[in-house]
Amino acid sequence: MTFKFSFQKVLDVKEKEQEAAMQEYGTIKLKQMELQEQVENLELEKDKVFDQYNHVHRKIISEILEFQEEIDHVNRQLKYLANQKQQVHQIAEQKQQILIDKSKEAKMWNQWKSKSKDAWKKQLEQKEQAMLDEMAILRYSRRG
Repeated sequence: MTFKFSFQKVLDVKEKEQEAAMQEYGTIKLKQMELQEQVENLELEKDKVFDQYNHVHRKIISEILEFQEEIDHVNRQLKYLANQKQQVHQIAEQKQQILIDKSKEAKMWNQWKSKSKDAWKKQLEQKEQAMLDEMAILRYSRRG
């Protein structure tokens, strides 16, 4: 006789929800890392433009304007990425909370399954013991 948890389908659904939440959280964390890498690359590009600007001794106005335009472009991109990072950060926090909630639910159902299995085992052991006791009594009564 094997143990059958009566709410196994519910437990399976809860575990799948937890897994989906884990995947969503992993995806958004990956997006955060990509955005951070983009920001770092833009910062390096900005530094490079400033270095180029500083190394040109005799600058003509068109060069100065070109450097300024490039710096403005990088600053706009940095501002855009900062907004993206903020939005992704908020989504990541939401996904993390969902993951925590789904994990708690799955854990609760798993604990319930475990307790149900323990109770089932105990009941099975009691039935076996009762049967052994009855067999012992029958054997004893036949001897006498």
